[in-house]
Amino acid sequence: MAQPLLDAAAGLLGTGLRQGAVLGASDAADLVARFGLASMDALMRALLPLAQSLARPSVSNFRVGAVGLERRSGALVLGANLEFSGTTMAETVHAEQFLFARAFHRGEILERVATSARPCGHCRQFMAEFAGRERLVVLDPEGDGASSLAELLPHFFSPADLGETGAEPVAPALLDLALSEEAEVLRGLASRAHAPYSRGGSAALLRLADGVLVPGVAIENVAYNPSFGALQSALVNLVAAGGDPTKIRAASFGAIDGPLDSEPRARQLLAAVAPAAAFRQMTWDAALSTD
Repeated sequence: MAQPLLDAAAGLLGTGLRQGAVLGASDAADLVARFGLASMDALMRALLPLAQSLARPSVSNFRVGAVGLERRSGALVLGANLEFSGTTMAETVHAEQFLFARAFHRGEILERVATSARPCGHCRQFMAEFAGRERLVVLDPEGDGASSLAELLPHFFSPADLGETGAEPVAPALLDLALSEEAEVLRGLASRAHAPYSRGGSAALLRLADGVLVPGVAIENVAYNPSFGALQSALVNLVAAGGDPTKIRAASFGAIDGPLDSEPRARQLLAAVAPAAAFRQMTWDAALSTD
């Protein structure tokens, strides 16, 4: 049953920036019924090989897949690990980071997550940044059990420890913005990044050969090091939509002026994945509004 199910699911996956690597709620329910699965959890576990097919582990050759259930939409979102030759390990995108960044850009909260390998400590801390963490359930890939995030990461350092609430998805979803005026869109994206710790939100827009613009915003973490860069987010959205990083022709990076400088890291990552792509930088005053 495994391959017929995967083939059926692959044919139902959405396309484009908004729906790429997403299985709609009604399609997911239909697959549970059609293949006689015991629950949505069973479907999430069954879809992990399909999620792993998204992986680009150019260094480790170790494919990790993740599937998340969105609380509001009921859709299943697929994610995988991305590695980038020619840059540092710090740019690696873990499957859980892919998943949560993707949901954040879609304006959604994840309430259940299945992974093909148990989440590392880095990913557990990353997941702890997001709204809904108190109710988040992680399915055990080595059995039928499930654990809360608090059980996987007891006594974790939380946004509340620095007086913050954590990453709340914004509305409208960051992937629903009209991408016409590039500078204006980039400025708006930067103002809506999750950057409560540096107060210097940043955003990236990747321009593809066909003119399509792919957005991404920074997602900071209370523990700082697991923070996610804007260009990493944009690459997640690109891969989820079925795009090829080598087709990037240019990237615009914008940041609100703050105590940190994430531009060199973004420039280095772009040079690794698309060496011929042009890079444009913008900076705005910290008084930037969210209008």
